[in-house]
Amino acid sequence: MKHLKQRGLTLIELLVALSIGGFLIIGAVTVQSQTRKTFTVNENQARLQETARFALSVLEPDIQMAGLYGYSNVPWGVKMLDEDGNVIDASQFQVGKSAVPGVAGVFDKCGVNQVFNVYWPLQAADGAFTLGCDPDGGGRIPGTDTLTLRHSGTEKVDPEEGRLQIYSHRLFTENQRLIMDGKVPYPGLVDDVAEVRDYFMRTYYVAQDSEGRPNLPALRVKQITSKDNEGSWDDQEVVRGVEDIQIELGVDPGDLGADGTVKMENGIASLVNGNVARYVKPGDDVLKSGQVVAVRLWVRVRAEEAEQGFADQRIYNYASVKDFRPADGFRRVVMSRTIFLRNTRLYPQS
Repeated sequence: MKHLKQRGLTLIELLVALSIGGFLIIGAVTVQSQTRKTFTVNENQARLQETARFALSVLEPDIQMAGLYGYSNVPWGVKMLDEDGNVIDASQFQVGKSAVPGVAGVFDKCGVNQVFNVYWPLQAADGAFTLGCDPDGGGRIPGTDTLTLRHSGTEKVDPEEGRLQIYSHRLFTENQRLIMDGKVPYPGLVDDVAEVRDYFMRTYYVAQDSEGRPNLPALRVKQITSKDNEGSWDDQEVVRGVEDIQIELGVDPGDLGADGTVKMENGIASLVNGNVARYVKPGDDVLKSGQVVAVRLWVRVRAEEAEQGFADQRIYNYASVKDFRPADGFRRVVMSRTIFLRNTRLYPQS
């Protein structure tokens, strides 16, 4: 019986098979590497956008509420008592005026009357930090804007000693009372008519360092609060990664007749309609008397880690930022939003 000869692969066939297999493996690894890199880039970009949206979502409701003082949006209707029990009008506790007797101390730690300056519920500083106290987080990043907001809460609360609050009466909108001793003025609390609300003064700024992460910028807020039944200042991180905020203010100059005449009352324009006439940079002269009715915000967010093999060669131009070229390994995103205040004054006063 004739036996068949057993045959295997020749050396040439084996080499060809190994070459084909090697090319297939290299191709698969390359595709997987590129897919992973693309996924990582998309994930980082999505995280940057999420951070920017979160920062804007924190700022938006605070901006919208600026100028709310209990049941009223009339700043000259806010009053407080000095140490002798005398009623002091809001025009007397503006920035630049003397401190209210017996009310200074911790409340003026960041500047005389900064907390009580209800005439100006929204203020911004162009590339500066205007509070009379130091920012935390390694200090503010130069060139970034700051935003200060003043308003009451929207919900009634219990009177609390040491907490700055507003006693508000629905029938007497020009007699809202700032209190900080937990004592309710006459005629007292009446359901749906007279109540106490917390008062907020907050300044947002961009710091050099995040908590536990030096050289990673962060959005921070410095605000007046209470601790152990006493007034207290708190400075806390809002979100890390924010490296710049730029602001423009939409202003109603109070020129209803469009003739260049601005009628003044209680130190501010009285003939206002709550409409934006134009957007200006913080510090513009029109803001000395006009009413801010909208805020245009730009937020620039930076990745937490540098990306290997990437260089940010983009040229950034937005707001007052011109030709910013980072040329580093951090990805960035810029987002903007225009926010309108809900509590602007209208003429005639309601």
